[in-house]
Amino acid sequence: MELREDLRDMKPYAPGKKKSGALKLSSNENPLGPSPLALEALVAAAATVHTYPDGAATALREALSVQLGVPEDQILLGNGSDEVLTLIAGAYLRPGDNSITANVTFSEYTFAVRLFGGVPRYVPLKDGAFDLEALANAIDDRTRMVFVCSPNNPTGGYVTHKNLESFLRRVPASVLVVLDEAYAQYAEAADFHQSMQLLGRYPNLLVMRTFSKIYGLAALRVGYAVASPEIIRHLAVVKQPFNVGTLGQVAAKAALGDTAFYERSRQVNREGLVFWQQAFTRLGLFFYPTQANFIAVHVRRDSQAVFAAMADAGVTIRPLTSFGLSDWIRITIGTREQNELCLKALEGALDTVPFIR
Repeated sequence: MELREDLRDMKPYAPGKKKSGALKLSSNENPLGPSPLALEALVAAAATVHTYPDGAATALREALSVQLGVPEDQILLGNGSDEVLTLIAGAYLRPGDNSITANVTFSEYTFAVRLFGGVPRYVPLKDGAFDLEALANAIDDRTRMVFVCSPNNPTGGYVTHKNLESFLRRVPASVLVVLDEAYAQYAEAADFHQSMQLLGRYPNLLVMRTFSKIYGLAALRVGYAVASPEIIRHLAVVKQPFNVGTLGQVAAKAALGDTAFYERSRQVNREGLVFWQQAFTRLGLFFYPTQANFIAVHVRRDSQAVFAAMADAGVTIRPLTSFGLSDWIRITIGTREQNELCLKALEGALDTVPFIR
C-alpha cells in the first residue's frame, strides 16, 4: 500500500509533550481540572455505556441553544473541534479548491484541507492576530473557505467585532468563513467579537467552540459548530452517526450549568496573565498580549533547548518550532503555584541556554 502522493510530505500532528512527574503547561488545558458538576454527571452516566449514545446529542444541543440564543438546528456536535474541521472540509472541498488562513496558527486547518485534496494558502499575522484585510484580498475564484482563529493559537491575538463584520461584508457568499473560538470564553477585551450576533446576517459564517479548554473536558472530545441550518444539514451528511459519546455529552451539558467553575476559571486566568506580564516585563522578554489561557513569549533562544531545560526542571511548555517560531515558547496559564514553579524553571533555562545571535 502507498500513501496518497499529495499527502506524503504531511507530518502527523505533534501534541504538547508530557513528562512523567512534570507539571504540564503545554496544551492550554484548564489548570483547575474538570467542572465538579461534570464529574458528577460522568459517574451517574457510567452505567449506561453499554448502549449507543444519542447520535443527535439532543439534550446537549438543547442546552447549548438556550445558552447561545440560537435554534437547535443551527448546532452540530463534533468529536472535538478537530472533527468539526474535517466535516467542514469533507462537505465542501473539491480537489484543487483552496483555503486561506494565517501562516502562524492552529495546524489542523491545513490538515483538514489537505486531507480532502484542497490547497491551503496563507497570509502573515499582523501583531500576533489575523490580518483580515490580507485574508480578504487573498480570496480568489477557487477559494472555498477561510479560517480565522480568534483568539489565535499560539499568539493569543484577536480580531475586533467591528473588523470582523467589515471582513464578513467583503467575503463572497460562496466562501465559508470558519471562526474558531476555542479560547473565546477567556477573552475580556471590550471590543472582542460577538459572533452569535452575526450569524443571522452572514449565512456563510460558521463558529466553532469546544469543551476542551475552559470547561476542562479535553479528554472527552466534545466540540461544536454553530451556523445556518443549511450548513448544519450539509455537515450532518458527512458526520459519523455516533461521533460524540454519552459520557462526553452528559459531562458537557453539566459543565454548561456550572457557572461557579466557569467564573473561577476566568478569574484564575485573569490573575495568571497579570503574573506573566509582570514577569516577562521584568525579564525583558517580548510577549504578545493575549485574550486566551496561554501566552507566547520570545525567549530569543532555541525553543527546543528551552523546552528540554524546563522539562528537566519539572515543567513542560510548548516550543513553537512547529509553528515556524523557533525562538518562541507558549506557556499555558496555571494557578499561582503552577505559574511560580514554571517561572522558576524558565529563569533557570534562560540562564543556561545561550542566545541565538
